[in-house]
Amino acid sequence: MFRSNSAFRRLARYIKPYNLWVFISVTASLCLAAIDIILGKAIEQMAQGTFSSTQNMIYLVIGMTLIGMPCKFVMRYASARFSVSALHDLRGDLVHKFYDLPVSSVERKFTGDLVSRLTNNTALLQNFFIQQFANLFYLPLVFIASFTLLVLTSWKLILASLALMSVGMIITSLMSKPIKKYSEELQEKIAHLNAVGQDAIGGIPIVKAFNMQAVLLKKYMLITEEVIKRGLRLEKRYAFITPVGVMMLATPIILVIVYGGYLIQQGELNAGGIVLFLYLISFILQPVAMLPTIISQMKEAEGAAKHLLEVLDWPDERQDGKITSISQAQEDKTRRLEDVADSNDDIAVVSFEHLTFGYNEGNPVLKDISFRVGQGETVAIVGASGGGKSTIFKLLCGFNEPGVHAGTVQLFGKNLTDWNLTSLRSHISMVSQEPSLFPATIAENIGYGRLEATRKEIVEAAKAAHAHDFIVQLPDGYETLLSERGGGLSGGQKQRISIARALLKNAPLLLLDEPTSALDSQSEAQIQIAMDAAMQNRTVLVIAHRLSTIRQANRIIVLDQGRIVESGTHEELLGRDGVYRKLYLQNFDEGQQTGENGSSLPEERSERRDLQAGVL
Repeated sequence: MFRSNSAFRRLARYIKPYNLWVFISVTASLCLAAIDIILGKAIEQMAQGTFSSTQNMIYLVIGMTLIGMPCKFVMRYASARFSVSALHDLRGDLVHKFYDLPVSSVERKFTGDLVSRLTNNTALLQNFFIQQFANLFYLPLVFIASFTLLVLTSWKLILASLALMSVGMIITSLMSKPIKKYSEELQEKIAHLNAVGQDAIGGIPIVKAFNMQAVLLKKYMLITEEVIKRGLRLEKRYAFITPVGVMMLATPIILVIVYGGYLIQQGELNAGGIVLFLYLISFILQPVAMLPTIISQMKEAEGAAKHLLEVLDWPDERQDGKITSISQAQEDKTRRLEDVADSNDDIAVVSFEHLTFGYNEGNPVLKDISFRVGQGETVAIVGASGGGKSTIFKLLCGFNEPGVHAGTVQLFGKNLTDWNLTSLRSHISMVSQEPSLFPATIAENIGYGRLEATRKEIVEAAKAAHAHDFIVQLPDGYETLLSERGGGLSGGQKQRISIARALLKNAPLLLLDEPTSALDSQSEAQIQIAMDAAMQNRTVLVIAHRLSTIRQANRIIVLDQGRIVESGTHEELLGRDGVYRKLYLQNFDEGQQTGENGSSLPEERSERRDLQAGVL
């Protein structure tokens, strides 16, 4: 059953810590088997008139019942106890594994698929262990004991019965063979269905805004039909197996009555023997009749376990890297610079050297990128969508890493590959275009920036992000429990909480991925004040769409189709007839004023228009 390469074999290590409960479950099942055999032998003696007395028989039945009922309770409870505990540990390992996976691997998977593995598959395994685990010990024991007694009573009758059972077992085995494959396919389709359903529910505002209900409903129903199709195919197989089980249960009983009566006439069997046969044959038939169900459920559970455990085989994000702090990185860099005579090289916070990178081989997103960001410098990255701006941020955070011959990315003076990724990320704060909030209190969401932060520090960070005023107006203030993705808050409020979290972290490198693009002008004005304070005394790399952010940058890098085509200050780039000027004119073409050379430059705007500028 538990082959060396089976999924159950791997599950055994999760069950091992709870072997006491396994032992209790097995012991209770063995007690039940012993009770059934003892009662069978007593019934035989009663039929033969050799039992001591009817009163003693009543006492025996009552005693066995009083012992059997607690045994049944203990058997089921112990099975539930170890299975729930083992699967709790497995779920913990799976969630831990999700966090250890490279971001690139997670992005290639459906969220609903991962959730399905945690819920549907584990529930199926839990049901199998609770319902069938004890039977794996009880049924074989009661079968062997009953078979031994019946062989001693009449070997002819038991062999005739087993001949019929063997035919049924062969048929059952052949019919059960495809069930594992059908179960795996069904679990995959259910995971896909969950993914589509979760994405559709999470995106209801967009679905309604674009009137996508019919399209997504059709897609959902098509996948549902596939789930139903595969589910019915599995149930059809079960339906074929069920009559076989019934036949295996009924035929031997009929044989015992007919052939047993003949043996009595021949003087080879007495009345007590046939009564014993009729009682104990059920304990032979029960394991055999349940065999199709157990085999089917085992294959189904094995398919679910395989689908679940394969996650643990996915490659982890690398855990190596000797550099764990900025001081360590810069000390090493300084020593190397001192060995080079007359070197004027400084230690850049961020450095890209001839980097070419793509998510798919042969399709680079960044092409021969080179730039440096010095300490305390604010650099804005602009360009059309799909130009590689967000990819730069993913590389800086170690979510993706360049190939061996694709150039280098350095942070705080050391190659990305030399850094321990967990340590590297502790030196980086990031504010995304889409705020990531979790189903926890507002205080907890801000506090995730620095877990050891005090409430006072959390409040100060919220004030710096201009979030304090709206937070204290909520019914529960900082203890307000947010729903999934911060539902119930406006986009600006969610973003300010996200910014407060980044401010609380107080990392030396701040990455801003269009943090104000989703805000109205009033919210942006508040956020911009907070960002001005956040940018002080730290290095900032910002993907910029708004003029107010771009003008504050020490330098602007312009990306076009994955290449750096321009670099300079706002004024310098406007003075050139390049990509930046074209983007600027394209996106700030309202309310323009004519320059001396006749070209239109929107250099003078009211603050309101400045904040409402379009996308660069």
